[in-house]
Amino acid sequence: MTTEGERQENHDAVSPLSQFCDIIANLFSASNKNPLTFCFEEQSLRLDLCARLRLGRTILLIGEGASNEASSKSNGKRVPMNERAKYKLIGFIMMFCSSSLMGGIGAFTRFIDAPGDFVSFWRNFAGLIALTIIFLFIGGFKKVKATRFSGMMLLSGIFLGLLSGLYCLSTQYTTLANASFLIYTGPIYSTILAAIFLKEKIDWRGILCIIAVVVGMLFIVGIVTPEGLTLDLDPTYTFGNAIAFASGVAYGLYLFFSRYREDCDSNVRSWWNFLFASLAILVLLLWHNFCLQPLSYTEKVNGVTQVDAAGQIITHPWNLFTMPLDSWLWLIAAALITGFGAFYLLTHATKRLKAGELAAISYQETIMASLLGLFMFGETMTTFQIIGGALIVCGGVAQIFFSTAAASKQGEKIEKEEEIRENLEARLDQEQERER
Repeated sequence: MTTEGERQENHDAVSPLSQFCDIIANLFSASNKNPLTFCFEEQSLRLDLCARLRLGRTILLIGEGASNEASSKSNGKRVPMNERAKYKLIGFIMMFCSSSLMGGIGAFTRFIDAPGDFVSFWRNFAGLIALTIIFLFIGGFKKVKATRFSGMMLLSGIFLGLLSGLYCLSTQYTTLANASFLIYTGPIYSTILAAIFLKEKIDWRGILCIIAVVVGMLFIVGIVTPEGLTLDLDPTYTFGNAIAFASGVAYGLYLFFSRYREDCDSNVRSWWNFLFASLAILVLLLWHNFCLQPLSYTEKVNGVTQVDAAGQIITHPWNLFTMPLDSWLWLIAAALITGFGAFYLLTHATKRLKAGELAAISYQETIMASLLGLFMFGETMTTFQIIGGALIVCGGVAQIFFSTAAASKQGEKIEKEEEIRENLEARLDQEQERER
């Protein structure tokens, strides 16, 4: 597959102006005719010296005009955002909305008497149901059938399911801080993989943005505190830490594989993602119930988890058929908002943004989770958490600014090349008419 960066490099390498200049040079070097004339054999057109001078003057004037235009733009005049910059900015908005919606899952689960992996299953299954209904009304399955299926589409769906399913499972076997930290290493893995295999370049500014948001994440989830590091490496949590690490790897692989098949329609890609994610979590759910321990849920009162006299979290065996109605209503809301809405927007964002750009915005999820805890449950934010939130915001905003500016510059370059090509073609047509 040809990546966005490779396509742009190829475009730069064989721009219309470069092709035209190469043709002229080849004709001069290959011609054995009068040095004052040369021949375009395909059109049987002979241009004299004056015509060549007029053509050269046209090229110089066009180049001078483009240079003056660029200079005037750089001297402070407000330039409208071109299509490439708009495309990139829309991707950032989608990623911001997606990560914000995903940050609400913790608040929803406090009102749902069900295991975390069952909630994860419904987050994807609800998306599958919703898109299926929409496709039935708009005829979307015609596009699904017309789209070539590939292994990358299968893998992105599987890892979408595993990233949420494994994270929920890990919270039952390790500390919440450990689980949160290890899953949020995922965007780092995807950035490294994309740089190696997709040749997605990331400059020093992008690296600084990612460092800022990662440090901010460490502050918010409580890994870095005034007392030091809180990452608990107690052997008791080895199994849970391994599952949490696997959830981070799944997160990174999902973002990485989603960068393939940019030709695929995002709605079609979302439908396949929801299908395979649901199947992956279903398998994980069965493995959890029959191979690890029977499914259970934590006891909560007004969204607050209850503990016994020994300080242990109180849990109860879970039964699908005895789940209370209010839990089902909260589950449906969580599935549609933090599942269908969040993952649908995420699929669209992965098509528009590079892995490093996705990484810089993905940690917005931790800010939303902290704000919901503050306003809904009266949880306080420490000074370190506030600093962490500020770092995430600054890193994300800076990444948006740098990426849209680069996309705008790239778009201007392409537009200028197209303008030069069109002007040259028009000038050649005029010269042909004069010679006739």
